[in-house]
Amino acid sequence: MSTIKQRANGTFQLRVSSKLLPKPLYATFDSPEQAQAYGIQLEGLLAQGVVPTSLLERSKAGQEIWTVSRCIAEYLRANSVPVSDIKLLDTLRPLLAGAGTGHLNYDWAEAWVRQMKREQVLAPSTIRHRHGALARCFDWMVRKHPGVMAQNPLRLLKRGFATYTEEDRKIVIAAGKQPKFDTERDRRLEPEEEARIMGVLEPLPNEKMFFLLALETAMRMRECYTLDIDQVSLRKKTIHLDRTKNGDSRQVPLSSVAVALLDEFLEAQADNINQRKRRLFPYWNGRLDEYTLDTATSDLSRTFRQLFLEAKVVNLHFHDLRHEATCRLYEKTHLSDLLVAKITGHRDSRMLKRYASLRGSDLAAHLW
Repeated sequence: MSTIKQRANGTFQLRVSSKLLPKPLYATFDSPEQAQAYGIQLEGLLAQGVVPTSLLERSKAGQEIWTVSRCIAEYLRANSVPVSDIKLLDTLRPLLAGAGTGHLNYDWAEAWVRQMKREQVLAPSTIRHRHGALARCFDWMVRKHPGVMAQNPLRLLKRGFATYTEEDRKIVIAAGKQPKFDTERDRRLEPEEEARIMGVLEPLPNEKMFFLLALETAMRMRECYTLDIDQVSLRKKTIHLDRTKNGDSRQVPLSSVAVALLDEFLEAQADNINQRKRRLFPYWNGRLDEYTLDTATSDLSRTFRQLFLEAKVVNLHFHDLRHEATCRLYEKTHLSDLLVAKITGHRDSRMLKRYASLRGSDLAAHLW
């Protein structure tokens, strides 16, 4: 027998009792329709004498069941989550709407990854990003709501889970699609290309400074265009970032070249900077909503794509400048990986290694 009751926080609690269960089973849903559908499904199984093992264990322990959507909503409400994770979790919520914590185990985790490969045909990097965002949500659930989630099944997956297996490849190809592979982008900016770009940017002071700042600091595009003058300290030779991709703040050290460029730029553009409320660049109106930020990023990416093509530099994305700048940190300094990561803001050492792909000719110069 099942009953549905609306809770004070707006969610709906399903209570299922049966002689096959040692205790009544409770599950929380975002809508009465979800609760009713789950209750009908479960009662159908119980009527046949079938009790899912995971539900039996939860019933014995007196654990409550939440939908994955509910887990995500509580996680986002209670935590300061990076924008990148918010976007990923917002994407996952409707896709996992039917999943409940009563079914979250190793088999579920494997099946979810298989679905992303065999049905959605996602790139391994996309699968890892989605897995990482949801795993961090589940980690919080395990710590804060152990009565709902006692273990994070996503942490049980073996390394390399996002790589397409031979069986995955056969199934995807049979469906008329092509399996995805990891592709590490290692585009470097050649000296002659940089010279041509600088020629195109010479009459454009804002674009020229923006390009050089990214090349000298390894800052991300959004970190650059959201800068205001108070974040820049030429005396301390630093830029303070409080709006980073991963949610952390950091101090970016400035080279002598960057200090000189910024000093000249700030003096020449002082009136314009004051007119736009002390924002360093004119590409953003100061609003922090995601639509405004995404629009500014898209517009600026398109602008530089056109400028690069005008300079006859092909297959260069603005984000490649971050790769180039990080490589130059390795080439021009003796900084350790840890110190380079402090400058660039990389949390994952594996990701940092992707940026540290030095030119073969530069490495050859150090050989006998």
